[in-house]
Amino acid sequence: MQRPLCLIHANCQGDTLQRLLSLTPGFSRRFEVKKYTNYLKERIPEDDFARCRVFLYQHLSDRWDDMSSASLLRHVPPEACVLKIPNMFFKGYWPLWTNKTFMAYGDLLLEHLAERGLTQQEILRIFLHGDLARKYDLAALAEESLEYERVKETGAVVGTVDIVRELWRKEQLFLTVNHPGSRLLLHVADGVLRALGLEPLPDSVRRAFIHEYEDFEQPIHPQVGAFFHLPFATEKRRYRIYATTMPFHEYAACYVACRLQRFDDFAVFLNVLSNNREKLPLL
Repeated sequence: MQRPLCLIHANCQGDTLQRLLSLTPGFSRRFEVKKYTNYLKERIPEDDFARCRVFLYQHLSDRWDDMSSASLLRHVPPEACVLKIPNMFFKGYWPLWTNKTFMAYGDLLLEHLAERGLTQQEILRIFLHGDLARKYDLAALAEESLEYERVKETGAVVGTVDIVRELWRKEQLFLTVNHPGSRLLLHVADGVLRALGLEPLPDSVRRAFIHEYEDFEQPIHPQVGAFFHLPFATEKRRYRIYATTMPFHEYAACYVACRLQRFDDFAVFLNVLSNNREKLPLL
């Protein structure tokens, strides 16, 4: 006999939620879980909607047309439990992040310097040794990110902003701007289970949890680390970059090399270099 469906309409954070819910006996006995990736515009079949008894979604505005949350919710059976889940994002560790570039993990200052036609060495000298805190209000940028996320979380079944506000300077809560770490992912799963009146994640699941994206850590500028007194963002720290590790200055050199060559996929660029360390574009 088929179990009712729990549908998850979310970004990559939904993959982890699907896995955690499936590993929780009280949940998996009652529901089958299917996840559809929102930004890829994966369409949910009407047969799945018909079987849906739990619908978990990250909000998409009306500009997504028939893939918007408002449009999808019209297909969800009235007897289904509908829960908005947070779409976690945080710029505090990377206050200069921008998506206004073809580069993954874009950086405002590096983009500005590259557009000025400077050489790689000139760009890196300014980026690594210029005084970021004089040019940018780092504290205000972090606060702005927190408040923006608080607005986004309005109506969500579980919140994360209070945890981020309390702990982000003490422990690293995000691997990249849009990849929350284990603490937040487990917290959201527990919040969903609690809302459904089910048992929390088993201790065995918590202990065995492995993050899908631990092979890449977006490096944090040491000046940001020093400004916020982040114990995990020192100049000496080596970050996981796919098949290798590297300190921040090496990562910055890779970014600039990729940007100046206009290689169209920074993630692929890093992946290739991580398997060929002798080709790293070092200072």
